[in-house]
Amino acid sequence: MKLLRLKINADFRSLKAGFELKFRPTHTKEVFLDEIRIFNRFEPFCFAGLNGSGKSNVLEALANIFYHLELCANRFKPDAFKSFFSPGTNINGPDAFELEYLIFKESLKDALDGLNIIRVVKSEGEEPKMYLKWDLSESDIDNEDQEIQIVATSFDKAAPGKIYLPDAVVGYSSGENETLSIPFIKSRLIHYDEYAQSTVRNERFEEPESSLVYIDNEMSQAVLLSCLIHESEDALKSLKNELRIVRLRSFRVTLQNHVLSVLDKNRTKQFPVFHQLNDKIEALRDISTAYFYHEFEEEKELEKSRTYNKLTLDFFLDDQMKLAFKDIFKSSLDMFQFFQLLYELNNNFIEVANISGGIKEEVYKSAGYYTDGKLPIPGPDNKAFFFEDFYIEKKKVNSEETFELLLKQFSDGEHQFLHTMGICLILKNKRALLLLDEPETHFNPDWRSRFIDMLESSIEESGADHLLKDILLTSHSPFIISDCLPNNVIFFDKKDDSKFSTARSARELGLKTFGSSINYILKNFFNTDLIPKKSKDELIELIENGSLEDLREAVEYFGESSEKQFLFRRIYELNEEAEDDSSASEN
Repeated sequence: MKLLRLKINADFRSLKAGFELKFRPTHTKEVFLDEIRIFNRFEPFCFAGLNGSGKSNVLEALANIFYHLELCANRFKPDAFKSFFSPGTNINGPDAFELEYLIFKESLKDALDGLNIIRVVKSEGEEPKMYLKWDLSESDIDNEDQEIQIVATSFDKAAPGKIYLPDAVVGYSSGENETLSIPFIKSRLIHYDEYAQSTVRNERFEEPESSLVYIDNEMSQAVLLSCLIHESEDALKSLKNELRIVRLRSFRVTLQNHVLSVLDKNRTKQFPVFHQLNDKIEALRDISTAYFYHEFEEEKELEKSRTYNKLTLDFFLDDQMKLAFKDIFKSSLDMFQFFQLLYELNNNFIEVANISGGIKEEVYKSAGYYTDGKLPIPGPDNKAFFFEDFYIEKKKVNSEETFELLLKQFSDGEHQFLHTMGICLILKNKRALLLLDEPETHFNPDWRSRFIDMLESSIEESGADHLLKDILLTSHSPFIISDCLPNNVIFFDKKDDSKFSTARSARELGLKTFGSSINYILKNFFNTDLIPKKSKDELIELIENGSLEDLREAVEYFGESSEKQFLFRRIYELNEEAEDDSSASEN
């Protein structure tokens, strides 16, 4: 998918009603057909600005908008959730907006096959309306916008507009931005409820209806495992080279078949939590290098018997084991979604606490901050699933020698790199919107300078089509900004200490970004001196008041910078003055 336009029509955090971003130009249909190939380029959007300027609020608005649209369109609504959701009110905000984007209705077959322009409009207190603005596969260019039902009217099937929503909306924040994570946290609970209620109703659970996926540190193992097993060596080149990964050596999976309790028609029914996943779990057990478990006798209170409480699976990952995994999971996405579901079943612990405490209801109705803090964190004994002993073989720096370490021992920057590169590979064939909040915060300068290039190379080597996804990221890094086009760099600012943000592209501001020097970007985007304040103040003080001897000593004391040239100039001036004084005294 590709975003075209977003307009906020109700105040949302630092975005005032009327705030608008035109991501890409919209043309008449005839012109659009001529220029559509331009969209098939890797051109991420970069939101830049000082801290608190509002750049992250756009990511939050888009996450909340698609969360609301998903809930409107999906057939499934958890029983505990229904009283906290109304299609007419987006409690997370913004409650009024206009959104236009380009999306493929079905899997990509040809550059224009099933390509559509979608417009979504929501007014305050009213249900959203979706319009098929243009169907680019049709020859008739005079059709008026066709309204597509976006609010489901039946529990049996999703609304027709569901097929025009992205397959995945991915959130990632290096700073654990809780306001970005709110809709994703709620989605995780909805996924759990959907699984639980399908178990009670004896319906086959394939995958969650909702498309929202939040990538955090717990997801590292699932992301890396899915990529290393299924992606090609060419696609993994950047990931392996930069993290110096030789291979994944071994890992352990622990599955604890806790009791899943669900209230159904005023009666609490109980099932083994993995009741719907027995086939996959048995397949994993069959291919494991070793396994052991603690059995339970059949428990009478359960609707279905539980054959074990704790199952431990050990895997030594050689080529044969990779092939065995590929027999069970047909793609990296298939594998990732399985482990994503297992992670979400850890919310069974929350369900147990929720029976008396109403915890989920507190989260579902939350419209603001501290949502994450409302959820209890399960300990190892309370989790349904977790990885252990996830050993990676890595190369030593500047050496062919290798060593082993746990994935949890990776640095914050290495985890960031893994998350962003890995999820792009996993979603290579899906219509996706990636919302990345400062994905390079913990990167070293070399990674920052090459991040955009490495991301593009990995996606292209995987065989992905850039038309299928859009990437929006926030950043303070001049390296990232310098690798993005002026139309795609949006600068956020708050004028006159206003609580509301303004946003203009670098092109509108008359600033060049692509290929610009770090100095140019720091000075023009962040109004920042090229050397830090403390050392600059000391240098200026010396230049203005220091003796010739002090200045000569400072030549060795201060590092190289353009400002240092003024130090040499002042030394020259003092030398000239000293020579003039000497000549005058001789005369």
